[in-house]
Amino acid sequence: MAKQKSIVKFTGTIDGINFYYRKGVPVARKAGGGFNKETIKKSPKMERVRENNSEFGLCSRTKKVFKDSLYPFLMYYKDPTLHGRMMKVFQQIKTCDTVSERGKRTVGKGLKTDKGKQLLKDFSFTPKRDIETTLMGDIIFDRESYKCQISGFDIKQFKFHPNATHFELLFGIIRIDFDALGSKTYMATPVIIGKGFNDNHIELVPEDTLETGGMKFAFLGIRFYQEVSGNPDVLKAESATGIKLLDVFFIVNFFILL
Repeated sequence: MAKQKSIVKFTGTIDGINFYYRKGVPVARKAGGGFNKETIKKSPKMERVRENNSEFGLCSRTKKVFKDSLYPFLMYYKDPTLHGRMMKVFQQIKTCDTVSERGKRTVGKGLKTDKGKQLLKDFSFTPKRDIETTLMGDIIFDRESYKCQISGFDIKQFKFHPNATHFELLFGIIRIDFDALGSKTYMATPVIIGKGFNDNHIELVPEDTLETGGMKFAFLGIRFYQEVSGNPDVLKAESATGIKLLDVFFIVNFFILL
């Protein structure tokens, strides 16, 4: 590779020499070598590249379906790192699929393994707002009734956002068909709580009956508000929204499987 030192800087190929910019510096090198689209598509040596590209593309589509299903929780949440972080963990979950051949491994089959489930449960969707340390209560989810209960809640121990006067608790179950790459989100009626709240028990359950089939993901979310002129105004800072994955399970003919 050589640097271009002429008065006129070229780009393109002239007499077998490629002229281009690398990191803002004009450089030149002999044309040829490297890989082109046709080589990657047909060369036996590129088989592993094709496998990786296929799995990456499917991971990306799966990630989009999953993230879109979280819209009720994250509609005001802006985190430029979330896409990349989710892609990274979905790639890790995909490698837990040990029943499919390389190039055909999927996130859905990876999530049927204990390791795959744990990777997703350990993933922090909203790193600046942790649900458990915010609520300071016991969170219990029941798979059979789809009910989420928060017991031992004490508003005096609750970790309010500095600018908030109220917070909203959201609970929902996401059903994803990883074969068809489709999803549906079943939400409970949100509960808005102010600083004068004096109950120690909160219960949330989805309003609609869940369909059987597909994999289920139970999420608990929190969103903070500030009262302005008597009306709640949502706070849009990253630390003003939080979600937590409570459980991953699926149902076949009414039997609940881990």
